[in-house]
Amino acid sequence: MKINKKGVFRTLEALIAIFITFLFLLVFIPQQRELSVPETPPNILAGLRDNEDFRNCIILKNQTCINQTLDKNLEDKYDFKFNLSEDPHVSISGLPQKRVYANSIFIGGNTTNSTSLIVRLYFWTKPA
Repeated sequence: MKINKKGVFRTLEALIAIFITFLFLLVFIPQQRELSVPETPPNILAGLRDNEDFRNCIILKNQTCINQTLDKNLEDKYDFKFNLSEDPHVSISGLPQKRVYANSIFIGGNTTNSTSLIVRLYFWTKPA
């Protein structure tokens, strides 16, 4: 049997070209990497807004009660600080240099106590 040498070389050349093209695609085209987008935690204060006990703690400015309620309702993986103020432009110091989530609610007093307070909750993941 006589084999056509030109045909064999052309087939081999085509296979090498396919291999080089595949190698080029793998090496030089950037890979799509899956970016991990941190999941935003739920707004804890929105759920506590209608809680009468929590509202009374805020109106009475009972920081221990507020702290305990927030600690009970916030997941254990978070540390937090809160601020209770009538001034909407007040800032808080001592926050860590990492991703900090913030929630706030405005609480108006009742008919006998006409205060208006803003509760700001700052929370972040605890170090591992």
